[in-house]
Amino acid sequence: MQLHHNVPTTQSRIRPRMQFSVLSPSGNFRIHYDTLGINAVPTADRDGNGIPDFVDSAAYYMDAALRFACDTLGYRIPPRDYVDSSSWDVYLVQLGCTPGFFFDDRDLGQFGWYGATYAEDLVPTPCGGIASTGFIFLDNDYSSADSIGTVTRRSTYTDTGVTALKITCYHEFHHLVQYGYAYGFSPTYYEMTSVWIEQRAFPSITNYTHYVQRLFANPTLYCLSCDRSIEGSYGYSIVLRYLALQLGDSLIRSWWEGIGKCSQPPIALDSVISSRGGDFRSLWCSMLPWLYWTGSRAREGFFPDAAVLPELQPENGMDDQVYTEPSWTRTTSLYPLQFKMLRATLPSGDPRSTADTADFLATNPAIRELASDGRRSTDYSVRIVRSGSGEPLGTSPYRCTRTMDTACDVVIFRSGLATAAQQTPFPNPLVHSLHRELFLPVPAEARAGDRATVALLSSDGIEVFRTDAAIELNATGQRSIRLVTTAPNFPTQGIFVVVIRSGEASVVTKLAVLP
Repeated sequence: MQLHHNVPTTQSRIRPRMQFSVLSPSGNFRIHYDTLGINAVPTADRDGNGIPDFVDSAAYYMDAALRFACDTLGYRIPPRDYVDSSSWDVYLVQLGCTPGFFFDDRDLGQFGWYGATYAEDLVPTPCGGIASTGFIFLDNDYSSADSIGTVTRRSTYTDTGVTALKITCYHEFHHLVQYGYAYGFSPTYYEMTSVWIEQRAFPSITNYTHYVQRLFANPTLYCLSCDRSIEGSYGYSIVLRYLALQLGDSLIRSWWEGIGKCSQPPIALDSVISSRGGDFRSLWCSMLPWLYWTGSRAREGFFPDAAVLPELQPENGMDDQVYTEPSWTRTTSLYPLQFKMLRATLPSGDPRSTADTADFLATNPAIRELASDGRRSTDYSVRIVRSGSGEPLGTSPYRCTRTMDTACDVVIFRSGLATAAQQTPFPNPLVHSLHRELFLPVPAEARAGDRATVALLSSDGIEVFRTDAAIELNATGQRSIRLVTTAPNFPTQGIFVVVIRSGEASVVTKLAVLP
């Protein structure tokens, strides 16, 4: 679910009227709230101070967001608004369902926002640019019961309650910080930075991975210069994480300081990296393996939480991945800072082995073109042959030639798995609507009572199911693993490679699953 900040086209002073308000402990925020009506906050008041606990929490986390951004990370304190120059205004309203809070001539509840930051009074900056004051909307309860949608309703919030409240306080306050540097650039840059702040402040909260999932599922649709860039901009927080891990948190602050000096955001980022002795192209191209080694592919040396991140998906579908003679050729276009992946599956020629896989992850690092001509693309092309000229792909007989113009890339080759000749699952095929149990072979070294892990891999080697199971003796005295196939995440159709590991030993076989 997206967080949202509004960028109005005209300056206005329209404020909601709430029943109550209270200052935060630091006095820097005035929290406005209702106890009756559609915007009512939860009434619980466990400390008996006469203020609902949810309001106390909002005040606490807004203060914490200010300290984190301005004291810990060193950002400039944003300008105050006209209502009260000693505090910023925060309104707790119904954003999670309809009918919701009506503002700016629309029902904000229909969008399912976590929060919104509205720019208000425009302020000239020394370089001739524009900054702005603003005020914040937060949801009135972040309830798990909130839902949106007209035909098919779905839960509004992936994180709820105080967890959602605190990450949104940090996110929305950072929009006020950004408005204090510069107002009016593409919302993409504001959102990617505010999501980065969330993750930086609360690394154990994985809300941001939902945004990365959207981007990784279709980077073609959500490039930084595309019409739908705002929808994918939250996911681009992942690249700010990478840059900050390489050059420090202060890099992101220095970037915004450059934007505040009237530099276009892409130019400001390139300049600040250069000022630190770095080269943007080299840094950006070195990011590609970080984007690849996530999820089930995660490995040491990349994002610390790589295992919980989604996996980047290939641009070409499964039917378009299979190599056929005499060659396999694919071309894709890359806008500035866009990244994509092409995948080729290469038959091994051995019926006992799964296909080899070659992933080609490419990007266009032309950051300054993003400021001048963001829709100017460069082509990236891959040609694979079984024999002949080109770069070898692993130990396979295949060779590839890549044509990349100004792009850069990384190639990841994964050999297929050799399957066991005699040991097979039972039943095979497994008919999902008929069979409730699956019996699997085990490594020869395994003993009854040992534990084993079972993983099902798709035809391109991607893990789709994993579980832990005990090795048992069946009715005939043979060692095997019995799985219940009614588990919600057990696949319902397809051909899978099954990898059973016990200790250091393993056995690999194949399984067909029918609906």
